Amino acid sequence: AAHAVGMAGARPGIDPPPFAAFDRNGDGTITEPEFHAARSRRITSRLQEGRQMRNLNAGEFADIDTNRDGRITPAEFAAHQAARRGGQAR
Repeated sequence: AAHAVGMAGARPGIDPPPFAAFDRNGDGTITEPEFHAARSRRITSRLQEGRQMRNLNAGEFADIDTNRDGRITPAEFAAHQAARRGGQAR
């Protein structure tokens, strides 16, 4: 239930996953292990559903953790997603 925050209205495969999908322990930040675990779960889920494997190169942890403190904050996550939507991802 706590992990479903931000999921309402999301279109799977179209909308990017919400912050809560990565912040599995709900502490308000995403660690590198959480990031990789969430990405692996997403890939596994898409394969099991027989869906296309688009948008999986959504960036690496270090690309999103812009202040290099080992944690992705909601602001860093939102900035990365906004840049991707605008086609500005590096």
